[in-house]
Amino acid sequence: MLIAGSPGFILFCLVLMRMSGFILLNPVLGRRNMPALFRTGLALVLTALIYSVESGDTTALPETLSSLEFGLMLLVEFACGYLLGFILQLFDYVVTGAGSVIDFQMGLSMATVYDPQNGVQIALSGQLLEIYFLLLFFAVDGHLALIQILMTSAEVVPYGAVVIGQLQADALVTLFTECAVLAMKLAFPVIAIEFLAEIAVGILIKIIPQVNLFVLNIEIKMAVGVLVLLLLISPIGEYLGGLISQMINEMQGMIRLLAG
Repeated sequence: MLIAGSPGFILFCLVLMRMSGFILLNPVLGRRNMPALFRTGLALVLTALIYSVESGDTTALPETLSSLEFGLMLLVEFACGYLLGFILQLFDYVVTGAGSVIDFQMGLSMATVYDPQNGVQIALSGQLLEIYFLLLFFAVDGHLALIQILMTSAEVVPYGAVVIGQLQADALVTLFTECAVLAMKLAFPVIAIEFLAEIAVGILIKIIPQVNLFVLNIEIKMAVGVLVLLLLISPIGEYLGGLISQMINEMQGMIRLLAG
Protein backbone atom coordinates (compact mmCIF):
# COMPACT_ATOMS: atom_id res chain seq x y z
CA MET A 1 0.00 0.00 0.00
CA LEU A 2 1.37 3.38 -1.02
CA ILE A 3 1.09 6.49 1.12
CA ALA A 4 1.07 9.63 -0.97
CA GLY A 5 1.52 12.99 0.62
CA SER A 6 3.53 16.14 0.51
CA PRO A 7 7.13 15.96 1.74
CA GLY A 8 6.14 18.59 4.29
CA PHE A 9 3.60 16.24 5.87
CA ILE A 10 6.15 13.41 5.99
CA LEU A 11 8.70 15.75 7.57
CA PHE A 12 6.19 16.87 10.22
CA CYS A 13 5.47 13.25 11.18
CA LEU A 14 9.18 12.44 11.41
CA VAL A 15 9.89 15.47 13.59
CA LEU A 16 6.95 14.60 15.83
CA MET A 17 8.21 11.05 16.33
CA ARG A 18 11.73 12.20 17.20
CA MET A 19 10.41 14.72 19.72
CA SER A 20 7.95 12.18 21.19
CA GLY A 21 10.74 9.65 21.73
CA PHE A 22 12.90 12.30 23.35
CA ILE A 23 10.16 13.43 25.75
CA LEU A 24 9.09 9.89 26.67
CA LEU A 25 12.30 9.02 28.56
CA ASN A 26 13.36 12.52 29.54
CA PRO A 27 13.91 12.92 33.32
CA VAL A 28 13.95 16.71 32.98
CA LEU A 29 11.32 17.82 30.47
CA GLY A 30 9.11 14.73 30.46
CA ARG A 31 8.89 13.55 34.06
CA ARG A 32 6.08 11.09 34.67
CA ASN A 33 4.67 13.12 37.54
CA MET A 34 3.87 15.82 35.00
CA PRO A 35 0.41 15.59 33.39
CA ALA A 36 0.31 13.59 30.16
CA LEU A 37 -1.35 16.58 28.51
CA PHE A 38 1.67 18.74 29.34
CA ARG A 39 4.14 16.22 27.91
CA THR A 40 2.06 15.82 24.77
CA GLY A 41 1.79 19.57 24.38
CA LEU A 42 5.53 19.98 24.88
CA ALA A 43 6.24 17.44 22.14
CA LEU A 44 3.87 19.27 19.80
CA VAL A 45 5.37 22.68 20.61
CA LEU A 46 8.91 21.41 19.96
CA THR A 47 7.70 19.79 16.74
CA ALA A 48 6.11 23.04 15.56
CA LEU A 49 9.25 25.04 16.36
CA ILE A 50 11.59 22.64 14.59
CA TYR A 51 9.24 22.12 11.65
CA SER A 52 9.05 25.88 11.10
CA VAL A 53 12.83 25.87 10.70
CA GLU A 54 13.19 22.65 8.69
CA SER A 55 10.06 22.88 6.50
CA GLY A 56 11.99 24.48 3.64
CA ASP A 57 14.41 21.54 3.34
CA THR A 58 12.38 18.56 2.14
CA THR A 59 14.40 17.66 -0.95
CA ALA A 60 15.70 14.44 0.64
CA LEU A 61 12.20 13.15 1.43
CA PRO A 62 10.18 11.18 -1.14
CA GLU A 63 6.67 12.22 -2.08
CA THR A 64 5.38 8.64 -2.09
CA LEU A 65 6.18 5.86 0.36
CA SER A 66 4.85 2.40 1.02
CA SER A 67 3.10 2.00 4.36
CA LEU A 68 5.94 -0.29 5.52
CA GLU A 69 8.63 2.24 4.58
CA PHE A 70 6.75 5.07 6.24
CA GLY A 71 6.21 3.02 9.40
CA LEU A 72 9.89 2.07 9.57
CA MET A 73 10.95 5.69 9.13
CA LEU A 74 8.65 6.75 11.97
CA LEU A 75 9.93 3.93 14.19
CA VAL A 76 13.59 4.82 13.54
CA GLU A 77 12.97 8.51 14.27
CA PHE A 78 11.21 7.56 17.51
CA ALA A 79 14.19 5.38 18.44
CA CYS A 80 16.53 8.30 17.70
CA GLY A 81 14.72 10.56 20.15
CA TYR A 82 14.44 7.70 22.64
CA LEU A 83 18.22 7.18 22.59
CA LEU A 84 18.84 10.86 23.28
CA GLY A 85 16.40 10.77 26.18
CA PHE A 86 18.01 7.57 27.45
CA ILE A 87 21.34 9.40 27.77
CA LEU A 88 19.65 11.94 30.05
CA GLN A 89 18.14 9.07 32.03
CA LEU A 90 21.56 7.45 32.48
CA PHE A 91 23.00 10.61 34.00
CA ASP A 92 19.96 10.88 36.25
CA TYR A 93 20.74 7.33 37.42
CA VAL A 94 24.27 8.51 38.27
CA VAL A 95 22.82 10.84 40.90
CA THR A 96 20.16 8.51 42.29
CA GLY A 97 22.53 5.53 42.26
CA ALA A 98 25.14 7.48 44.20
CA GLY A 99 22.44 8.44 46.71
CA SER A 100 21.51 4.77 47.18
CA VAL A 101 25.13 3.86 47.93
CA ILE A 102 25.43 6.80 50.35
CA ASP A 103 22.26 5.81 52.21
CA PHE A 104 23.46 2.21 52.44
CA GLN A 105 26.65 3.39 54.12
CA MET A 106 24.67 5.64 56.47
CA GLY A 107 22.34 2.81 57.47
CA LEU A 108 19.34 4.38 55.75
CA SER A 109 18.86 1.84 52.98
CA MET A 110 15.37 1.01 54.31
CA ALA A 111 14.33 4.68 54.39
CA THR A 112 13.11 5.31 50.85
CA VAL A 113 10.72 7.65 49.06
CA TYR A 114 8.61 7.03 45.97
CA ASP A 115 10.07 8.30 42.71
CA PRO A 116 7.23 9.03 40.26
CA GLN A 117 9.68 9.35 37.37
CA ASN A 118 10.78 5.71 37.52
CA GLY A 119 7.90 4.27 39.55
CA VAL A 120 10.21 2.80 42.20
CA GLN A 121 11.38 3.56 45.73
CA ILE A 122 14.68 5.46 45.84
CA ALA A 123 16.99 6.54 48.64
CA LEU A 124 16.48 9.80 50.52
CA SER A 125 19.95 11.02 49.57
CA GLY A 126 19.27 10.06 45.97
CA GLN A 127 16.11 12.18 45.95
CA LEU A 128 17.93 15.16 47.45
CA LEU A 129 20.84 14.85 45.02
CA GLU A 130 18.45 14.52 42.09
CA ILE A 131 16.64 17.72 43.11
CA TYR A 132 20.02 19.45 43.46
CA PHE A 133 21.00 18.14 40.01
CA LEU A 134 17.79 19.41 38.38
CA LEU A 135 18.07 22.83 40.02
CA LEU A 136 21.64 23.17 38.76
CA PHE A 137 20.53 21.98 35.33
CA PHE A 138 18.00 24.78 34.99
CA ALA A 139 20.33 27.30 36.66
CA VAL A 140 22.99 26.80 33.98
CA ASP A 141 20.35 26.89 31.19
CA GLY A 142 20.71 23.20 30.47
CA HIS A 143 17.13 23.07 29.20
CA LEU A 144 17.98 25.68 26.57
CA ALA A 145 21.01 23.63 25.55
CA LEU A 146 18.74 20.60 25.09
CA ILE A 147 16.35 22.56 22.88
CA GLN A 148 19.28 23.89 20.85
CA ILE A 149 20.60 20.35 20.36
CA LEU A 150 17.18 19.24 19.12
CA MET A 151 16.87 22.27 16.83
CA THR A 152 20.26 21.65 15.24
CA SER A 153 20.20 17.84 15.22
CA ALA A 154 18.79 17.78 11.68
CA GLU A 155 21.98 19.47 10.43
CA VAL A 156 23.92 16.37 11.50
CA VAL A 157 21.22 13.70 11.20
CA PRO A 158 18.61 14.71 8.59
CA TYR A 159 15.11 13.45 9.23
CA GLY A 160 14.65 10.11 7.53
CA ALA A 161 18.40 9.40 7.47
CA VAL A 162 18.98 8.02 10.99
CA VAL A 163 21.28 4.98 11.23
CA ILE A 164 20.94 2.65 14.24
CA GLY A 165 23.15 -0.41 14.54
CA GLN A 166 25.99 -2.09 16.41
CA LEU A 167 28.07 1.08 16.65
CA GLN A 168 25.36 2.94 18.54
CA ALA A 169 24.71 -0.05 20.82
CA ASP A 170 28.41 -0.29 21.71
CA ALA A 171 28.46 3.43 22.48
CA LEU A 172 25.53 3.03 24.89
CA VAL A 173 27.21 0.11 26.67
CA THR A 174 30.39 2.17 27.07
CA LEU A 175 28.39 5.13 28.36
CA PHE A 176 26.56 2.91 30.86
CA THR A 177 29.91 1.74 32.25
CA GLU A 178 31.16 5.32 32.49
CA CYS A 179 28.00 6.37 34.34
CA ALA A 180 28.46 3.56 36.87
CA VAL A 181 31.99 4.82 37.54
CA LEU A 182 30.72 8.41 37.84
CA ALA A 183 28.14 7.32 40.42
CA MET A 184 30.81 5.64 42.54
CA LYS A 185 33.03 8.72 42.29
CA LEU A 186 30.17 10.88 43.56
CA ALA A 187 29.54 8.56 46.51
CA PHE A 188 33.21 7.79 47.28
CA PRO A 189 33.89 10.65 49.78
CA VAL A 190 31.01 9.53 51.99
CA ILE A 191 32.00 5.86 51.61
CA ALA A 192 35.60 6.62 52.65
CA ILE A 193 34.67 8.71 55.68
CA GLU A 194 32.02 6.25 56.82
CA PHE A 195 34.64 3.50 56.57
CA LEU A 196 36.98 5.52 58.78
CA ALA A 197 34.12 6.10 61.22
CA GLU A 198 33.53 2.33 61.39
CA ILE A 199 37.22 1.81 62.21
CA ALA A 200 37.04 4.49 64.91
CA VAL A 201 33.99 2.87 66.49
CA GLY A 202 35.73 -0.51 66.46
CA ILE A 203 38.77 0.98 68.20
CA LEU A 204 36.57 2.64 70.83
CA ILE A 205 34.83 -0.66 71.52
CA LYS A 206 38.21 -2.25 72.22
CA ILE A 207 39.39 0.67 74.38
CA ILE A 208 36.14 1.19 76.31
CA PRO A 209 34.37 -2.19 76.41
CA GLN A 210 32.02 -0.96 79.15
CA VAL A 211 30.22 1.33 76.69
CA ASN A 212 27.79 -0.39 74.34
CA LEU A 213 28.73 1.50 71.20
CA PHE A 214 26.81 -0.94 69.01
CA VAL A 215 23.65 0.88 70.10
CA LEU A 216 25.12 4.22 69.04
CA ASN A 217 26.71 2.95 65.83
CA ILE A 218 23.75 3.76 63.58
CA GLU A 219 23.34 7.24 65.06
CA ILE A 220 27.06 7.92 64.62
CA LYS A 221 27.00 6.78 60.99
CA MET A 222 23.95 8.93 60.23
CA ALA A 223 25.45 12.00 61.90
CA VAL A 224 28.79 11.56 60.12
CA GLY A 225 27.07 11.05 56.75
CA VAL A 226 24.87 14.13 57.08
CA LEU A 227 27.84 16.22 58.23
CA VAL A 228 29.94 15.08 55.26
CA LEU A 229 27.15 15.89 52.80
CA LEU A 230 26.77 19.38 54.31
CA LEU A 231 30.51 20.02 54.15
CA LEU A 232 30.75 18.77 50.57
CA ILE A 233 27.68 20.57 49.21
CA SER A 234 29.83 22.98 47.18
CA PRO A 235 32.20 20.35 45.70
CA ILE A 236 29.18 18.17 44.92
CA GLY A 237 27.67 21.11 43.03
CA GLU A 238 30.84 21.47 40.97
CA TYR A 239 30.82 17.74 40.26
CA LEU A 240 27.18 17.84 39.17
CA GLY A 241 27.96 20.81 36.94
CA GLY A 242 30.62 18.68 35.26
CA LEU A 243 28.06 15.90 34.85
CA ILE A 244 25.71 18.30 33.07
CA SER A 245 28.46 19.37 30.65
CA GLN A 246 29.41 15.75 30.00
CA MET A 247 25.76 14.83 29.45
CA ILE A 248 25.38 17.52 26.78
CA ASN A 249 28.61 16.38 25.11
CA GLU A 250 27.48 12.75 25.12
CA MET A 251 24.19 13.73 23.47
CA GLN A 252 26.05 15.60 20.74
CA GLY A 253 28.35 12.62 20.26
CA MET A 254 25.39 10.24 19.96
CA ILE A 255 23.80 12.49 17.33
CA ARG A 256 27.00 12.26 15.27
CA LEU A 257 26.95 8.47 15.64
CA LEU A 258 23.31 8.33 14.52
CA ALA A 259 24.39 9.96 11.26
CA GLY A 260 26.18 6.70 10.43
